[in-house]
Amino acid sequence: MMKSSKFSRRHFVKTALGTAAAASLPYVSSSHAASALPIRIGVIGCGGRGTGAALDTLQAATNVIYPMDTYHTEDAVEGARAAAKGVHIVALADAFEDRLAHCRKQLQKVGMPVPEDRCFIGIDAYKKVMDLADVNYVILATPPHFRPAHLRAAVEAGKHAFVEKPVAVDATGVRSVIESGEIAKKKGLAIGAGTMRRRENGSRQTTQRIQEEMIGQVIACEAIWSGGELWSIPRQSSWTDMEDQLRNWLYYTWLSGDFIVEQFVHNLDVINWVLGEHPVRAFAMGGRQVRTDPRFGNIYDHFTVEYQYASGVRCFAMDR
Repeated sequence: MMKSSKFSRRHFVKTALGTAAAASLPYVSSSHAASALPIRIGVIGCGGRGTGAALDTLQAATNVIYPMDTYHTEDAVEGARAAAKGVHIVALADAFEDRLAHCRKQLQKVGMPVPEDRCFIGIDAYKKVMDLADVNYVILATPPHFRPAHLRAAVEAGKHAFVEKPVAVDATGVRSVIESGEIAKKKGLAIGAGTMRRRENGSRQTTQRIQEEMIGQVIACEAIWSGGELWSIPRQSSWTDMEDQLRNWLYYTWLSGDFIVEQFVHNLDVINWVLGEHPVRAFAMGGRQVRTDPRFGNIYDHFTVEYQYASGVRCFAMDR
């Protein structure tokens, strides 16, 4: 049974970088020899996830943890160490100026300033990052709706990518991401995804042992995600409907895919990983009983799904 945990995203990134050599990912780790080619990163989506991912990259390169929003002056020295190891954050893009400014400020605090002429604002700002010839790696952390288009642009521009989960919110987007992955393979580009448990050593070892049938043959499984209150940003009078939805993207299915896609993807990914297959059919129900206020957009607040696999295994999944 897989339940949600507080496994650190920073620990995930550090672990991912520590196993990069085996995965042929374009990362630098303090425990491995640095690449001869500097890693020059463009961050696309400068909200909490994008800013966190940018700092995670520096932490992994320097082996130093920066507590979020509690930086100290000595952190700037560690940020400089990251640059010395060949890891640079050189461009930022976001739809909103205030989000980008906050990200830029946090990077400045850890000794990684991004020049103003490399900070781009607007829905199409990502294109300007893709056009920068010296950027060879991008972090894609905008609302999930935009992920397929951004990944395709990155691959076409010849850039490695870290792609936050979920990689898409609908079948069309999923097919686009799969196609982008095939194009990336042909180009020798690496794509890392935010399904973090595949990079966590405990999960890797446990999965391997289950697959080796140390507990016997798996005939059924259960996945549960029970979450509490989530963030929401009060609407300001100057915002259009579009800006309000973009800033509160979690609550709109066209932007997030609903929380069964946006968050429960972690647990469902583990089930598929353990079983080594994907479900062939699903029977589901859900609803909206608690978070009924209009500020919660149009997503549900609970789902129950029975997934059936070709092998005969059934997974009973619940998230709320």
